[in-house]
Parts: sequence; C-alpha cells; structure tokens
Amino acid sequence: MPKVYFISENLLKSSTNLNDNIDSGALRSSISTAQDINCQESLSTKLYNKIVDLVDTGAITATTNSNYKTLLDDYIQPMVLHYSYYYALDAFLMKVYNVGLVQGSSEQGSPIDVGTFKMMKSNARNTAEFYDNRLREHLYFNDELYPEYELSTTDGDLPASRTNGILSQIVMDEKMYPLDYDPLCCKKRYYRL
Repeated sequence: MPKVYFISENLLKSSTNLNDNIDSGALRSSISTAQDINCQESLSTKLYNKIVDLVDTGAITATTNSNYKTLLDDYIQPMVLHYSYYYALDAFLMKVYNVGLVQGSSEQGSPIDVGTFKMMKSNARNTAEFYDNRLREHLYFNDELYPEYELSTTDGDLPASRTNGILSQIVMDEKMYPLDYDPLCCKKRYYRL
C-alpha cells in the first residue's frame, strides 16, 4: 500500500499556529501517525484502504466516488489535521539526539513550562476528538454509503468503530445500584437504571 497523505504540510501549517519554517519530516511523521492510528481506527481498515486507493489513483474526484470525496473533505481531513497537530506538539517540545532528550531554545523565545504544554496538548486533543466524533457520527448514520465500513476480516484489519460518535466518558453522579447492595454476597441482585 503506497503512503498517501490526506492533508498537506502546508494545510497543517496554515490551519494551526505552526510556523512556516518547521521541519517537514516531523510534520509528515505526525500526519502519518494521525492517519495510521486515529483515522484507521475510526474508518476501519477496509474503508481506510479504499480512501487511500482512491486518493492514490486520483479516482477520488470521479463523480461515482462523490460520497468518498465528501467523507474525505468534510470529515477525514479536519480530523487528521487536528490529530496531526496534537502529535506534532511532542516533536517540537524536545528532540532526541545521541546524547539524549534535548529541549530547544532560540533568540526569539524560550521554552514553555510543562503546565502550559499540558494545556496545549489537552486543547489540541479536545479539538481532534470533536472532529473524530463528527466523523464517527457521520459514518454511523450513513454506513450504507460506504460498504467497506462494515467489512471486516480476521487477518488483523481493524473493524468499524460502531459507535454513535461519542468518545468521551460519561460520569453519573448517582450510583447505579441500591444502597443496600453488597457485591460480596448479593451477586443476583439487579442494577437499577
């Protein structure tokens, strides 16, 4: 399978606060990681490979593939863009050299503290998850448009993520079992909703 990028380095730079003179290798690595991990997990391996094939051959622009083009332009690219930014932040905080991890500095600025970095990472992840949720929700409600979404084999392919688009955990204030529930002795008692 050829390496196909769903977004360009220029799009990543122009859509985020990444500087224009950033190392292209780190950006390509971040885009690749976002596609391989997050995009493939949301699409399923079969649908992911179908999109890669269509982009690689140029058939994505054919009128018969308009559903796939919409999926790529409106849902996949925004998700990949924001996950790529999320992964790129790690690459620019520090570099790995023969002597170990090195944090950079320059004449124009100084390195940020860990708290600020964690805040940036959290914000980047929240934005990426928003676009990932949009993609999953679109696939969930339009799975008939993408036959590959439901195909799954046992040869190591990732199956479709059959959720309604919600990735975040739900926390409930109220306990889901009676007050007199004892997990050691009352195994046959039913939870209430």
